[in-house]
Amino acid sequence: MKKPIIMLGGLLLLSTLVWYGCEKNTLPATETTNPFAINNITASHPSTSMVVDNLNGPLTTNEISSFKTYMSGVSAPDHNDQNIWVFGNSGKQIEACGLMYDATSDQAILDRMIYFCDAALAGRNDLASAANGGQRTVWTGNIEPVWPSSAAGVSPAQAGVEPGDVISHMALCAKLILQHSALWNTNVSTGDPHGYGATYKARALKYIQEGDYVIDNWLVPRFVRSTDHLIYFPGSPNTYKPNEPAPWNQLFMVTNAMVRLIQCHLILADAASRVSQYDTIVQANVNWFKANTTANTSASGTACWKWAYQLPSGVEDSNHAAYDSEGMYIAYDSGRYGITLTDMTKLANTYFDIVLATVTGGIYAGRVDGTTGSGNSGGDDYVRDEYLYLTDIRQDKYFTAGNIEISTNKIASSPQITARLLWIKNRRYQAGDGDVYLYQNCNYAGWKATFDPGNFLMADIVAKGGVNDDASSIKIPPGMKVVLYTSNNYGGTAVTLTADDACLSDHSINDMVSSLKVTVLP
Repeated sequence: MKKPIIMLGGLLLLSTLVWYGCEKNTLPATETTNPFAINNITASHPSTSMVVDNLNGPLTTNEISSFKTYMSGVSAPDHNDQNIWVFGNSGKQIEACGLMYDATSDQAILDRMIYFCDAALAGRNDLASAANGGQRTVWTGNIEPVWPSSAAGVSPAQAGVEPGDVISHMALCAKLILQHSALWNTNVSTGDPHGYGATYKARALKYIQEGDYVIDNWLVPRFVRSTDHLIYFPGSPNTYKPNEPAPWNQLFMVTNAMVRLIQCHLILADAASRVSQYDTIVQANVNWFKANTTANTSASGTACWKWAYQLPSGVEDSNHAAYDSEGMYIAYDSGRYGITLTDMTKLANTYFDIVLATVTGGIYAGRVDGTTGSGNSGGDDYVRDEYLYLTDIRQDKYFTAGNIEISTNKIASSPQITARLLWIKNRRYQAGDGDVYLYQNCNYAGWKATFDPGNFLMADIVAKGGVNDDASSIKIPPGMKVVLYTSNNYGGTAVTLTADDACLSDHSINDMVSSLKVTVLP
């Protein structure tokens, strides 16, 4: 049985709003002899930094408390324009809090998520006062339920499908509340400054109601074609990509919102016709994306995909492909749209075996075909947070991605990267991934001894529940290497394994293991 995650409460400290975007980070890696240790990673921040103590095992008190302390000092933005709740830190910080709450059930983290969701909703153009940046006329000639993508003062204001991403954040918060029914009738700890509902359930229902409202009054009538349910931009008076298909990254912002709202309505067992409507739209657009990928093969021989930023032609850049990957993962994880593990593996292979495998001057490829350009296709020296979901598909790349984030010093000051990494770490721990299991009998039967990365003598094997010269099978997770020795102190015959072995007799080491070493593959 897994050990319980330790959750820390307590007073949260204040600091200041941090900025994190698409900048190149050239800070050196922290040196360590332990491939999982991230000792005292720091970055430029007024008072506090987040930490990841290791990439294996349960979440630690230090990891949880450092995230809470850090987020307590991050404030909602002072404006709601230019997609600040979409591509900016603010929306990503809602996601970060949601993932950390999902991993810990720590109510203080949920309260911080609600703080950001309340601020986002209060900043919606039709709800905010003119003095607070709202009531702007958009290209339709009306004051619409959107978060304008253009800067303050631009008239008419521009708005597209990006509001779907803001809805997606709030729907995630609502879903997490609904999944914890013990909270439903409890008053939100931080109060109700906007009148959105005193209890947690009331707050969740408000987010769902307003998300459905934006879909009904903006996204569906303006951007979803009635003939085939595909997401297109309208013609005049819209001036942004008139009559063109939505770029994939923007399309997935809409599907993310609908998938999460569906999950909320399913928990509530209501709105069956709405669930059907959203399902139809999501399915059509997921199918559309898959139909417009072309087969590609990495240098290592893995099956990959290539696709455009926007139909009909071109090659997607690794910036926007992060959102494509996130959208496909959210739809895949819902289990509703026929996305197969093979589909997701091709997507993950594209990133890990082409983008990350193509390095020029310390920069990974800027496009999904391994080429690099400029601007959005200029490449990165780190792993964008959305791609971390793909380590749930290519588990052998979890440590690779995690160590890239460590070496570029993203842990200290990027909540979105830190939270996604810790969420995956917890998911792996709960599933038993990342541990090596040595068994008494072939086919994984008999006594079982569990090993994290490290070196283990005969006495260590016994202390972990094993028996000297008695092991007959082993399970090794992706990305790990085990060296088995026939003698204590790492002597005698050595056998190196990187995958499960149901019977060690095929390596002539059955009932002969007396010590072993467990490491992470580079």
